[in-house]
Amino acid sequence: MLIRSARQIPPSLLVLLVFLVFLGWQLSQGPSHEEPPPPPPPPTKEDNRPSRIAVVTFVTDQRSYLHLSLKNKDHTIDYSRRHGYDFITDFEAHSEPRSPVYWKFDMVERLVKTNKYDWIWWLDFDTLITDTGVAVADVVRDELEKAENANEVDYIFTHDCNGLNLGSFLVRAHDRSLEFVRRALQIRDEAEKSDDSKSYSEQDAMVQLLKEQPYVSRHVVAPQSRLNAFPKDIPCFENEEGEWKPGKFVLHFAGAWAHVKGEDPTGQLMKKYERDIIWGNWKEFY
Repeated sequence: MLIRSARQIPPSLLVLLVFLVFLGWQLSQGPSHEEPPPPPPPPTKEDNRPSRIAVVTFVTDQRSYLHLSLKNKDHTIDYSRRHGYDFITDFEAHSEPRSPVYWKFDMVERLVKTNKYDWIWWLDFDTLITDTGVAVADVVRDELEKAENANEVDYIFTHDCNGLNLGSFLVRAHDRSLEFVRRALQIRDEAEKSDDSKSYSEQDAMVQLLKEQPYVSRHVVAPQSRLNAFPKDIPCFENEEGEWKPGKFVLHFAGAWAHVKGEDPTGQLMKKYERDIIWGNWKEFY
């Protein structure tokens, strides 16, 4: 009789009964699934730093401090390789008929077009990175945090006692920066037609440019002490904080010839302050 009754149960009802038995067994075992992974943490300041940076300079002649300047900016225990940045040096300037100092703009334009970088840091050759543990990406992040419209800032400059100083500045690697550079060169070419063209520097061109729209709102001025400090031997400070002291990031010997006696003023200062550089430990980087 039982076999006959089982045969009379519709197949659909039988499937439902099996499912309910299985479901009851699963519930009796308690939850077996794993807890979902926690949500990712909010981005930190480190995550907001630009990650692709080029450190850029050029030198076109033999100098007494050639090895020190290059080693300081590039070598593994020193700066660029320590922080994972690219170091680019040109040894010839092809900016004729313009002064060789305008070659820095050509280099910036060339590197922006590669689309390899977030920011480009220009450093004059007569500079030393005196605390090689400081990441320039942190300087960018901090200065942009102060800006009203950070995404519109394409240049980070510094001042000295005379105003704008282009010995150490940062450029966002964006098409807008190409417009910036081309306009600066155009201003220089216009000045070339005047009687003052020989004394018209790249800083003069940039000062004029920064008064124009839309460029006036596309830059910020960082403290001189943060990115471009001068030694006490060259007392041309933006303010008293602009004087370099041990532990500061960058030391610039701008205009050493006007302040220091001797046949090689910049070389003398380079040698004097070499002992104050905070180097890395090569064993940590090899």
